[in-house]
Order: sequence, then C-alpha cells, then structure tokens
Amino acid sequence: MPRQGLGAENPINDRAQVVFVLVFLIIWGIDSFLLRFGLNQLGLISLLVSVPIGVISFIIGVYFVRKSEAVVFSNTEGKVIDTGVYGWVRHPMYFGELLILLGFSIATLSILSFVVWIVFFIFIDRMASYEEKDLTRILGQQYVDYQNKVHKWIPYKRYKQEK
Repeated sequence: MPRQGLGAENPINDRAQVVFVLVFLIIWGIDSFLLRFGLNQLGLISLLVSVPIGVISFIIGVYFVRKSEAVVFSNTEGKVIDTGVYGWVRHPMYFGELLILLGFSIATLSILSFVVWIVFFIFIDRMASYEEKDLTRILGQQYVDYQNKVHKWIPYKRYKQEK
C-alpha cells in the first residue's frame, strides 16, 4: 500500500529499504555475534563506550522517525513543512532510519554492518534526491528556499533573525 504524502516516492524505494534493512540486520548479527570481526574484538574501543553511544543513536533515530511520520502524512495543505524535525533536517524520516541502523553498528562496533550502512546511506541519499526533484516541481521556489535554509542530512537549527 503506497504511503500518502505530498511528493512522489521512487517506485523501488519501499521494497529496497526493506531489503537493505534485512541485509543490514543479518550482516550485523553475523558480524557481531558469530564472526566477531568488530573493533571491540581488537580491543580498540570498549563496549562500555560503544553501547551507550549506539543506544543514544538508536533513540534519537526513533525520535526523528516518529515525529516526522506524524507530520508528513497529515500534510493536506500542500505546503513546505519547516517546523519541528523538518526544521532540523530535510529528510528526518530517512535520517532517523539511518541513525537507528548506525546505532546497531556502533553498539557492537561491527565493521561489516557499517560497510552495508554506507551503501544504504548512498541509496537513501539518491531516493531523497529523487523526492526533492518532485517536491521542487510541485512547490517551486517555496521548496528551493527550504533547501537553502535546512540541511539535507546534517541536523542544524537556524534561528529566525528579526528584521
């Protein structure tokens, strides 16, 4: 069932995301618990540091996904959403998903799953660019202005300056 939203989503997006997440989780599990190829086995970083950082990444990722879903799928006005998590990063749903998976990699310091994460990031970046072209077509200058204000992937809150 296709999602409801303002712009078009690449036709392969949902299926490919599911495949990437499954592949990631399989490789993460194998690397973290069977092969144990992660950096923690080399003694470079303690799990006492990596697990809390991974959990924080996971929690922040869930926050971004939940907050963005509630807003974007109820946008019936057909205008740019630039408040809340959409004021921090242009693709908070994808960003949150990436943070969730990154949290797994960081928690166990799984090198192999981090490699899959990088490939997944490249895929998500292309899907986001596809959607941005459509949103620019639909919303025009309003979306271009939003792109100039809000970073695509690096969260940053610009505070409005008084004129």
